[in-house]
Amino acid sequence: MTERLWGLLGPEKLATTRRTRTLDLGRVVRRFNERAVPGTGGLWFGRQAYLTALSVVVAERVTVRGQRCSNIEMANAIEAVACMIGYASNGRAADPRLRGRNKLPAGGAPSFAVARQRGFHVAQPMRMSTAQALPSLGLAHAAGSRFNAFSSSDAAVAFIDACADGAKVGRNNSVVEHLEFWADGSGLSLGSGGLRAALDPTRPLPVSACKLLQRALEEGGSLDPADRARRQNAWRWVARLQQSASAADRIDHHAGPAELDADHWHDVRAGAYLFRVRDAANAVLDCVEGILATRQGKTRLPLDGPLHQDVAVHLAQLAGHARAFLALGHGDDEANRFSRECEAGDADTLRALLRRDDHVLRLLDDGAQPGPAYTGHPPTLSQDNGDPQEETGLGAYVTSLPDGCSYRLRNLYLLHMDVHGLLGPKIDASRVAGAGASA
Repeated sequence: MTERLWGLLGPEKLATTRRTRTLDLGRVVRRFNERAVPGTGGLWFGRQAYLTALSVVVAERVTVRGQRCSNIEMANAIEAVACMIGYASNGRAADPRLRGRNKLPAGGAPSFAVARQRGFHVAQPMRMSTAQALPSLGLAHAAGSRFNAFSSSDAAVAFIDACADGAKVGRNNSVVEHLEFWADGSGLSLGSGGLRAALDPTRPLPVSACKLLQRALEEGGSLDPADRARRQNAWRWVARLQQSASAADRIDHHAGPAELDADHWHDVRAGAYLFRVRDAANAVLDCVEGILATRQGKTRLPLDGPLHQDVAVHLAQLAGHARAFLALGHGDDEANRFSRECEAGDADTLRALLRRDDHVLRLLDDGAQPGPAYTGHPPTLSQDNGDPQEETGLGAYVTSLPDGCSYRLRNLYLLHMDVHGLLGPKIDASRVAGAGASA
């Protein structure tokens, strides 16, 4: 299945000008993702929620003891240690549940003063894409949208206890106590079996923790009743898809699956159709960039005459996708405006796309010219699709979602696998198969 991209590519920020192309679609991307599965952010396996909720609890306890420590600092430090444990357990093999393979040290237990530093872990830790899911799971109270303003909840403490499963570290301390003492300056017992069992992101959650997480997903925490119902219905849909799929699950089916109501399915379909338009628009701009790269000494493609044949072909394909989206009659103004800009498939469409890009390519003197991020190598282009909470490369573990669905549905599918003990074995089997193929 071809995986559609609904978010930010690339695990770390580049020091130079990034080759990204948003086409000014960030807001509409995030809206369609939220409509598909409300409140889950980038969460796709249970231990992401656990490690982030754990960080809030430990940061609060450390702050009560008089030490200044933000939720972000604690989350980055705990995630770094958890990933170090995970890499130590799998021989530093690549694993989508881990970050920092080429950055985190292979041995030695870092002090908290070192681990809390911004440069110790990766630039985009898992916390950045998953923290916003905590309030909708009841695993944090949110005084605002910023993670540093989150506080712990009784449900979070119960979930953390279930995840730790009674693990003891050092002198019969709980995991929370040991991390609290570590933040106060004590050593970290990185070799402790209890700590490793509690923090390793690649280990399955205990059954009791899985039950609590599923209940949290279904009850909806801070969600309003309508969004709570949407997420419950989406959960039922991905659960059934793992058993069987039908023609009604296809993205071009008008009525859609029985689990989703008409408005929900309309949003899911419209999101998929819109991103076909977006992908086709990027293909047009990639084609223009490729043509510019072959025009020796000429860095401008004029638009006031007949268009290059290859560009015209791509524009015609774009127009078809735009008309298909508009035919759905969806009410999103931004999505409709973008599609109307694309439906003519002519030079005016290309001008509109160049104005939206203005980064890799730009419109100047009625011609397409290189922008600040131009390299002339469009196949290496990283498309920033406007939702930084998406992780890519996970589609290989999902076999029965209709092509083009929001990444939030893919993630919910993976979460369902995780709470039923199916995700870890699939990832491990994929890694072993990959290692065998490369041997």
